[in-house]
Amino acid sequence: MGIQQIIFGLLEFFVAILISFILIFGSYRLFLILTHRFDEERQLRKKNTSVGIILGSVLLGEAIVVKQAVYPVMAVIHIYVMGKEKGVANFLKMIGLGVGYVVLAGILAIVCILFSFWLFNKLTPRIDQYEEIKNNNLAVALFMSLFVIAICLLISQGVSGLTKALIPFPEVGAIPLR
Repeated sequence: MGIQQIIFGLLEFFVAILISFILIFGSYRLFLILTHRFDEERQLRKKNTSVGIILGSVLLGEAIVVKQAVYPVMAVIHIYVMGKEKGVANFLKMIGLGVGYVVLAGILAIVCILFSFWLFNKLTPRIDQYEEIKNNNLAVALFMSLFVIAICLLISQGVSGLTKALIPFPEVGAIPLR
């Protein structure tokens, strides 16, 4: 085990912490803005367990999808550190790509969660989920939460493939396919 591997491991740990704090806080705040008519924080103060379950699934779903941005960010850092070309321009490019991967994963996670709510609403037309959750219906909250988490788990692999495909690996040669 080399010192370089330990340093990269620690760096990856701190990048993951930074990403998690920023995106989890940001997605929670954005979710509150998008659903302002529901007022989740007031519902939480009233000890509405269903709202807590739904908000927890939103945060877990966000984490499931956004974790797919950690590998590309670390790959770009590795490429920069191991590469021959250093300098301010390449450093800024590395930072820009890293931020871009995180923002892309965050946006895709929020879209995924909103898609999950929309799909749940379409699949259960006789259930007014917002009213049921307001009334602290735990069965609806649990079902909806697990639905959100399942959709996020399935979509996260696509996000992983997309973010990995955007990594600017240096060209090392090509294999002719003729």
